Amino acid sequence: MQLKRKLSISLIIITTLLLVLMHTLIASSNTYVIHEVYVFNLNGEITDVTYDELQNAMQLAESTPNSALLIILETPGGELDAALNIVSSIESASIPVIGFVYPTGSYSWSAGTLVLLSTTIAAMAPSTVIGSCQPVEINPITGQEEFINESKILNAISQYFVEVAEFRGRNATFAHDCVFYNTNLGPEDALKYKVINFIATDVDSLLNEINGSTINGVTYYVINPTITYYQPGIGYQVYEVLINSTIQDLLSGLGLLLAIVGFAIRHYYLAGVGILLMLIPLLTGLSINWLGLALLIIGLAAIAIDVHAGFTTHAALFITGIVLTVLGIVLLQPTYTPQSWLIATNQVEARIVLYSLVAFVGGFGGFIAAKVIGIIRTRPLSERLYLPVNDVGVAVDDINKDEIGYVKVRGEYWRAKALESVRRGSRVIIVGIDGDTLLVKPVG
Repeated sequence: MQLKRKLSISLIIITTLLLVLMHTLIASSNTYVIHEVYVFNLNGEITDVTYDELQNAMQLAESTPNSALLIILETPGGELDAALNIVSSIESASIPVIGFVYPTGSYSWSAGTLVLLSTTIAAMAPSTVIGSCQPVEINPITGQEEFINESKILNAISQYFVEVAEFRGRNATFAHDCVFYNTNLGPEDALKYKVINFIATDVDSLLNEINGSTINGVTYYVINPTITYYQPGIGYQVYEVLINSTIQDLLSGLGLLLAIVGFAIRHYYLAGVGILLMLIPLLTGLSINWLGLALLIIGLAAIAIDVHAGFTTHAALFITGIVLTVLGIVLLQPTYTPQSWLIATNQVEARIVLYSLVAFVGGFGGFIAAKVIGIIRTRPLSERLYLPVNDVGVAVDDINKDEIGYVKVRGEYWRAKALESVRRGSRVIIVGIDGDTLLVKPVG
């Protein structure tokens, strides 16, 4: 009994000493403990929007103690300037940034390879590929791609790749050759030639590989990690749709068609809607906040014009203005995810932005409600079986003799046939009714 008690005490002492020793090792200056992993999916082309979204994810991760940012790469490349900004952000980060070409069978070419080389820890899934980094110039008019072979540009970009690789202790020869010779590597060769640190089948296996490993003099411990997948705000999702080339072509084509038809049939409100649609692709070169502000101003202006004109555009400008205003409000919303709202930004500043948006939306909603109530109170005369013979109205369109247009009588729009030519905005008198069409002529 005495012996068992002594063994138990000895075991407790040894366990305590081991825990103290482990804690001392982990707490040393050359170790980093990871409890929280934020995952950012870098899918598709790398653009300035990608950089902005990554910055938000980085701020969120850096505001959380003992965290790391995991960038999952599946990209054909993208804009060099955006990639350079991303590299600068990764290299100056206060937390480890993990690059992972994933899932199996994916790729990270060109600018994506540069991003991978810049990460603190680099990994690839089986059957993935990196490389093909020769810069390409795209003709903005034809969209044709041309490889850049000018030595001045190639040397500059290649040296930058080399510096990024050497900063992380990676193979500089590959960094050079992927620019000059479009060299590609699979995961086995990339690991063999010290371009990456690990091959992993999924996120969990990668974190297991990282746990206890020493990279560039730092030992990393991954202890009961919480994995959080970063989701960009709705503003960025809408912005990505608006800057999509297919959507831009669709808006431009539809806008041009409406403008031509509107001017041809003298329904200028259609032309106005078309011009507004053609403006959107022209404005998408702006940053997300400036684009939101521009759409908000244009939307409110369209609404104000239609209200001032007494809805003579058949509410076309009013509805278009509402859509643009809503888009503007969405783009102007703070881009933080719900988890980061009170962490990554100043609370007072966040509340000011939030309350301002709520007040604006509430006021705008009240304005629309007031207009709707006013329309309801001015009930359509047709609902009261009223036939407006001998009433005086206003021509909504220019109507030539014996042609059909629209007039407004006591707040209701009617189809009208002109017995004599009338001009838009002029007063007309209803002299008869033919089916559902009024017969009108100018007053006096």
